[in-house]
Amino acid sequence: MQPPYYFPHKREESYPPVERVRRWFEKRGDVAEARDVQDNAEYYYKGDILIIRGDGSTQFVEVKSEPSYTRHTTENLAIERYSDVAKHTPGGPWSTQADFYVHIYGDGLLVVMNRKRLVHWIDSELERDRHTFTYREIANHGWVTGTYLIPRGRVRSALGDWMREYDLD
Repeated sequence: MQPPYYFPHKREESYPPVERVRRWFEKRGDVAEARDVQDNAEYYYKGDILIIRGDGSTQFVEVKSEPSYTRHTTENLAIERYSDVAKHTPGGPWSTQADFYVHIYGDGLLVVMNRKRLVHWIDSELERDRHTFTYREIANHGWVTGTYLIPRGRVRSALGDWMREYDLD
């Protein structure tokens, strides 16, 4: 059994990957500015990164880091469904209003997905067959999260152009 996660430590670990993703977005030609807003309470449910497009429109990005895994050591996206299983508190893409849900792996694989389409697809697949994805409960200090392991290839097939993979290294 895996040792419980210590949330404050995990939060501290989020800063370097969020910065890496922020810099990547800022280099895109269609992005005028990308700001790390994960410590700004005003944006708590909106995402980790605020993107300002060249036309002045704004979008938000929620970043999920997978530092222990690479594209070669797992074929899965670990999508947290419940941040607290006992309370059925929404987690992952269900707990944010972000436009994009992003996974970054230890080897620099960046997976960018449309959050609303991802949630809709996962919900519809679970409605069809509640055992369609591997489900894991992960102990934390004082609570348990519920996470689905979903093959990236399956997400890619379902979302099409609404999921993109990039190599940051």
